[in-house]
Amino acid sequence: MATENHNLHIGELFQRIASLSSLADILELVRIAVVNLGANRTSYHFTPKLKSQTDHMVQLATYGFSREWLGLYEEPGFRKHDPIPDIVMQHGGPMLWHDALALRRLNENEERFARLLKAHDLDQGIGIPLYGPKGRHAYSAFTFDPVQLTYDEGTIATVAAIASAAHVRICNILDKQYEPQVHLSQRETQVIRLIAHGHSNKAIAADLDIGGSTADTYVRRVFAKLDASDRISASIRALELGILRL
Repeated sequence: MATENHNLHIGELFQRIASLSSLADILELVRIAVVNLGANRTSYHFTPKLKSQTDHMVQLATYGFSREWLGLYEEPGFRKHDPIPDIVMQHGGPMLWHDALALRRLNENEERFARLLKAHDLDQGIGIPLYGPKGRHAYSAFTFDPVQLTYDEGTIATVAAIASAAHVRICNILDKQYEPQVHLSQRETQVIRLIAHGHSNKAIAADLDIGGSTADTYVRRVFAKLDASDRISASIRALELGILRL
């Protein structure tokens, strides 16, 4: 169980994160650590593979936000108009919320979201992209008290490192607990790579210097192992499992 320790060194914190096996304990340890650094609100958006950071299937872990705001944000119809997480993920590094909002022309629904964000005194925050193995990416956000800490590069770098370490640990735990084991042979891996690049069975046979019927057999075998019925779903499944890389 995560317990509060105001004097926990950053190296010890990373060791603690790596040793925990409960997602709740990891998130609580992160909360304690970042609150000690001045954060007064935190959110962690655990995102299904290959989905948007504001998809209705995103799992939220939050601290410090008002019930009114959470009630709004947990409505899929409202959340999907939050432009900040996807902008931050595309940016690739920590980003101030107001900088993200200024980065592109907002549509009417996104402008409404920005107005409500400001109305709830939530316009001074920072978003952090979190990249995990096998396409398990996530987004984390923080506000600080005093607000000046939002602009402190050292504080933000430390918070980002903590959030990233926790996310990778969570991904590893979920992989062990829930990820089905799919083992492709070397040849089958070659086949799914060619499928993902748009090759027909005939082209696969030519590229691998095998017979057409053999190529057909490999493709059927790959589909069966990936529990896929077509080339697109097979490619997506291979991406989800980390067999392919974007």
